[in-house]
Amino acid sequence: MSNQFFEQVNSIDWFSNCGNEFSIDSFPIKIQFICSVDKMEQSLTDTNWENATLEARNRLTAFLHERESRKYNDDWNKVTEIHKSNLKGIEDIAKKFATENGIGKILVDDVLWNVLGASMEDYYFPINRKIPVFFKYLMEIYSQGNIPCGIIGEIEEVFGGKQIDFSQFTLLVY
Repeated sequence: MSNQFFEQVNSIDWFSNCGNEFSIDSFPIKIQFICSVDKMEQSLTDTNWENATLEARNRLTAFLHERESRKYNDDWNKVTEIHKSNLKGIEDIAKKFATENGIGKILVDDVLWNVLGASMEDYYFPINRKIPVFFKYLMEIYSQGNIPCGIIGEIEEVFGGKQIDFSQFTLLVY
């Protein structure tokens, strides 16, 4: 199992650009920037955001179950536990940022969920390059020093592991 993903994650200057806009070439999701901690925290607690990230994880697991069932069944729990063990540094950084900005535990939980999702996409992508990806795009936002924190619109619940239609929503970024 490669540590390259976590080396990249650990090199991010986490939360260093929050509240500021940026540009990413060829980013497939529309972005709307928000500029206050209060709005960011409100977006993080919106059930629409929770449903979106849950749907992204569900699509990944459904895809793997249907198309890579042996690898999925053999590896998922083991890989998840190993990847979770690599999140301690990020958890500490997120806790510090949350405390300094008067944000609840929701930020820490959201960051850990999203990074873990991205790590799973990263692990399974070389096995099947058609896996549905979502969290890797959130990592691009974190890499800018910002926080993906919500959506405008909805991600439709779809069974069968199809790629999310990014044209159906706008990503909120702090």
